[in-house]
Amino acid sequence: MSSVYNSQAFYYVLVIGFAAYTAYYLWKVFQFLAANYKARKKYLAQYGTENTKTVNQFWWWTAGYSLLIIYSIYSVVTIDSSIEQAEWFRMAFLFIALILLGQMLVAAVKRSALVGPEAFVVEDAVVPWKSVLNMDPKKRGLQRIVELQTTQGKYTLSREMGLVLHKEHEEWKKRRKEAKEKKKEKKK
Repeated sequence: MSSVYNSQAFYYVLVIGFAAYTAYYLWKVFQFLAANYKARKKYLAQYGTENTKTVNQFWWWTAGYSLLIIYSIYSVVTIDSSIEQAEWFRMAFLFIALILLGQMLVAAVKRSALVGPEAFVVEDAVVPWKSVLNMDPKKRGLQRIVELQTTQGKYTLSREMGLVLHKEHEEWKKRRKEAKEKKKEKKK
């Protein structure tokens, strides 16, 4: 059985399989990035840049993923060719680096948002404040998350992003209430 594992054919089959999975994964990541880009573009066209805040909470994640990617690429280049199964290690580190790159890009999209007075952009959607149904804080394993439920769908946010959006949503409610009160006073 060990002759099968040590054969070049088995190695090439695994390389092709991992390459196909990595290519599919990165394709989905780039589709996710494109959807986020389109949503941001749509938001800016509809609401403009006035009073729009950009929330970026991905810097630490990007730094961590970057270190892991650099280590993986370093390992691909510097692995000793004389050790047994060096090509397996090179293959593994290369695909790990590519998958970590995808994870870094996903983290950058999921931990950033455009927030404005009438709407916000999360992931791939422009969400008007009036379509927010609830923001439910939860604990998933060791992570604290916020599940944002809107009429357009359900989104999982980091705790920090949830706090920012909750604060902005409360301010929107306050502005809306004040506008209604002013409208009632004008009618009188």
